[in-house]
Amino acid sequence: MNTVILVLLCLAIAGRELYLASDKRLPRAQAELRELRAQLAELARRHDALQVDVAEAAAPSGIPIPQPDPPDVLDRVDAFHDRVERLEKTTGDLADELAGLDADRDAQRALARSLDTVERDVRELQREMLDRLDREEGVVDGLLLSEEGEAEALLADAYEDCASEYGLRVRVRDPRPDGGWLGTAYRLSGMRADALAEELFSYTRGLYAPDDPSALGALLTELAQLRGGGVARFGPFTAVRTQSTLLCGLLPDDEAAAEPWELAGRIRELPDDRRCDLSWLRTDD
Repeated sequence: MNTVILVLLCLAIAGRELYLASDKRLPRAQAELRELRAQLAELARRHDALQVDVAEAAAPSGIPIPQPDPPDVLDRVDAFHDRVERLEKTTGDLADELAGLDADRDAQRALARSLDTVERDVRELQREMLDRLDREEGVVDGLLLSEEGEAEALLADAYEDCASEYGLRVRVRDPRPDGGWLGTAYRLSGMRADALAEELFSYTRGLYAPDDPSALGALLTELAQLRGGGVARFGPFTAVRTQSTLLCGLLPDDEAAAEPWELAGRIRELPDDRRCDLSWLRTDD
């Protein structure tokens, strides 16, 4: 009976080794099986020695000799069997985990497809919403950029405070990396673009102190403090910070996609009543 148990254990361990050899992700289990195999070999040697002793003791000698009972060997075989079962459970759990990872990848791919669909739907809904708002109350294209994203958070707060001061609501924020320029493209509702631009420009031309309390004054001051360049637009109203100047002007919407240095050049070409120079707000380092 003991021999049968040992043979079965040998077969079980060999089978586990073949199974685990196909998965290099289980080095700990492989090491434990190698240890089991070495200990099982020692048990087999001791078992063979005991069988020899039993055979010799069973030979007729005229004196009855009781057959020795090897309980320690059987106990250790039972212990090994328990360890093999634990290993089987562990490797089974790992196999289930791997299968789960495959399922997760399938789920992630399905989720990615669903997200693409949702994004398309959201874009369509945004277009419908903006079209309706444009008809009812007006929609303004906005833009905020700074060189390498300098003071991006401060500029965004100032820009959105300015929008709120003029009754605008931010409907869409679209991060815009543009070469060395970083910022956000906005869609805002609440006023017609031309009317808003005229109102902003009129206020800008009336500025006379760097500590102006308005949100527009705060936005222009933040632009003026940049070490690099920057742009803030509300429809045609455009404020551009260059290395040496801060200019404001009313530019056609079709020039909104121009580079900041190009916008500054175009503002300089505007008539006097369509541009103003706020370089006095700028502070030198």
